[in-house]
Amino acid sequence: MSIFSFQGELSASKSLLNRALVAKSYQPDLKIIGDSECDDVQLMRVGLADLIAGRKVECGHAGTVLRFLALRASRIPGVHILTGSERLFSRPQTELLPILGQLGAEAKLERNILRINSQGWRLIVDGLQINAQRSSQFASAVILNAWKLKFPLHFHMSRKMVSQGYLRMSLELVRKLGMHIEDNGSEFFIPANQQIMLRKYVIEPDLSSAFAVAAMAVVAGSARIHNFLPHSLQPDFLFIRILQDMGADIKISDNELQVMKTEKLNGININLEKCPDLLPILGVLCALAKTPSLIEGVGHAQFKESARVDKTKELLQIMGATVESQENSLYIKPGNSRLNAVNTVFFDVDQDHRMVMAATVAKWAGYLIQVGDVKAVSKSFPEFLKITGDMQ
Repeated sequence: MSIFSFQGELSASKSLLNRALVAKSYQPDLKIIGDSECDDVQLMRVGLADLIAGRKVECGHAGTVLRFLALRASRIPGVHILTGSERLFSRPQTELLPILGQLGAEAKLERNILRINSQGWRLIVDGLQINAQRSSQFASAVILNAWKLKFPLHFHMSRKMVSQGYLRMSLELVRKLGMHIEDNGSEFFIPANQQIMLRKYVIEPDLSSAFAVAAMAVVAGSARIHNFLPHSLQPDFLFIRILQDMGADIKISDNELQVMKTEKLNGININLEKCPDLLPILGVLCALAKTPSLIEGVGHAQFKESARVDKTKELLQIMGATVESQENSLYIKPGNSRLNAVNTVFFDVDQDHRMVMAATVAKWAGYLIQVGDVKAVSKSFPEFLKITGDMQ
């Protein structure tokens, strides 16, 4: 196996960029600094343009695009059609229907289609009720589309909420742009006539991508990631603390993250409730550690692009780890190394970009794994295959 080496900047955060693009649709002269060529961002750009032009919106595999643009569509009087893959519509989407209904829109989920008939937002309840037990994106979609309302908006979240870090990220972004929004964690109030006051917004580098590159360096070489901020709105910033706690050779100085190959990793006990996207790669690192690990708060990762908890468990078992799964946790006991195995094992990533990255990290750690459908990584990090040299 070659030595991994990376030095440079990473693309803008797709999570922040997609949120900023929705905001920009209400204030076109907002200048966004930073870009990404990933599929999700391209679908958002095209989807917003098609929506404004009255055309059908194609969402592909992107849950963010479907959820955010469903609420964006409901602000525009008329009939709107949003389509996507079968995999996309098998994920949690039904929560959209009661939200749209409370805003006065008629919505119907059909096979691979969401139809919305709206006259613009018209509150038919005193306060919206939003179910966030399977995704916080439903609440983020409402917040991101609450610009220039002629009435104040009051809504409640379900007490049980997942991915709270991404909701906080949405709140911080709209506040930076100029929105006044009050909240106590589960109850929110947005006054009428909120305007975007900022004229330029700079998007941070994508930290999910940074974790993938850092993990590659930990197992196989080195990385120097430029323009890396010591603080971030992104929940995945937690990966810095994770790597430190595992004993990885990392440091941040002069807006640069430096990571070196680390021969001995410690197991870790960590809760990923706020940042589920870290699970697959973290699982691989835990399977390489010298001591067992407990990863909690993983239940809602099962509703991602794949049944991600199951796929992570499958990959770690290929690596020889013993994995005990509970409803919301994984206990990972590193096993005997299969570095000297004769036969290559094929791993089906099941169209999941995060599983491509995780399996590639395992491969670079020395495991004989053939990673299927590597191009699925283009959903969030198309540069990954070029960086690792794993183009097929």
